[in-house]
Amino acid sequence: MAGRTNMRQIATAAGVSVATVSMALRNSEKITPETREKVRAAAAQLNYRPDPLIAALSGRRREQSPASIDIIAYITAYPTKEGWRENRFSPAAYEGACARASQRGYRIEHFWLRDAHMTTRRLTHILRSRGILGVCLAPFPDVVPQFQFPWDEFCCAAIGYTMRRPAIHRACPHQFQGMQLALSTLRLRGYKRIGVALGKRVSKIVAHNWIAAVLMHQYEHGRSSATCLIYEESDRVELTGWMRDNKPDAMIVSDIALLEWFSDLGISIPSDLAVVPLERYPGYACLDQKPHMVGAAAIDMIIGMIQRNETGLPSDPKTVMVEGSWTEGPSVKPVA
Repeated sequence: MAGRTNMRQIATAAGVSVATVSMALRNSEKITPETREKVRAAAAQLNYRPDPLIAALSGRRREQSPASIDIIAYITAYPTKEGWRENRFSPAAYEGACARASQRGYRIEHFWLRDAHMTTRRLTHILRSRGILGVCLAPFPDVVPQFQFPWDEFCCAAIGYTMRRPAIHRACPHQFQGMQLALSTLRLRGYKRIGVALGKRVSKIVAHNWIAAVLMHQYEHGRSSATCLIYEESDRVELTGWMRDNKPDAMIVSDIALLEWFSDLGISIPSDLAVVPLERYPGYACLDQKPHMVGAAAIDMIIGMIQRNETGLPSDPKTVMVEGSWTEGPSVKPVA
C-alpha cells in the first residue's frame, strides 16, 4: 500500500467510524475492549504508524521547531560509549525502547554523556537546537544520587532506579515480585534451603527490592527457608565458605560469573544444587525481568508526555513496574 496508512483506511477495514478508530488507538475507555482490539488488529494489518509530528503538535499550544520532534534522545553515561552493552539488561531495554518508538512513529538516537566533548550543557544545546523534546535516561553504571539537567524544557523518563534524584517518571522491572516468584517456585519444587547471592552494588542499583523479597519470604516461611549472601566483589573463597556453612539446596544469583564457579567446585546441577540466575541465561531456569517491555514502557511514558505537552519535573512521579516471569530450564528439577 503506497503512502502512510490513515485512520479512514483502518476504519474501513475494521468496520467502524474514524472517530472510533481515533479513540481506540488512544486506548480510550469509551470504546469497548473488543472494539479496541479489533481496531488495533486492523491497524497492525495495514502497518499503521502514527504521525509523531501531528500527535505532538495536537498536544502543544506554542510554536516550536518540529525538525526533530520524532526523535527521542537515549542517554547513557558509562565510562565507555558502548559499556552499557556489556550487561544483559541494558541492551535488551534499548532494543525494546527502539521497537516501541518505531511502532509509535518515533525513533531513538543515542547520546553518550561521558564523551570527551560532551557536557550536560552541550547536550542541552544540541537537544534544544534540534527541537528534541523526549529524553530517556538509560540505566547508569552505578547509583547517581543527584542528576543535574534542565528538566523544565524536556519530557523525561528513566529506566531503573540508578538516577535517584530528582524524582521523575520511570519504568523498572518489578524486582520484589520477581524475587518472590523465584523463591516461591523453588519452594513449590521442594527446595527448603534457598540461598540468594547478591552483589552489594547490584542490590543498591535495584533499590534493595530483591533483599526485601527475601526478608518477606523468611517472614512467611521461617528464617532457614532462605539465606542471603551480600558480597562486595565475587570472592570464590567467601562463596565456598558461605555454602559450606549454610548448605543450600538451591541458589538464586545476580552474577552469572558464579555459574562457572559452581562447576569448578564440583557441584552437579541440578542433582546437587538448583541454580537460578536473575536474568535470562541459556541452559538455566531463570527469572525473566522483561527488559524489552521495561524499555518500551519508558518510551510510552515519554511519548505520552510529548503529546500532552508535559515538560519539567512531575508533581506526582509515576513508576511503571513490569512483572517478571519464570523461565523453565534444566538447572532446576521439574515439577514432580
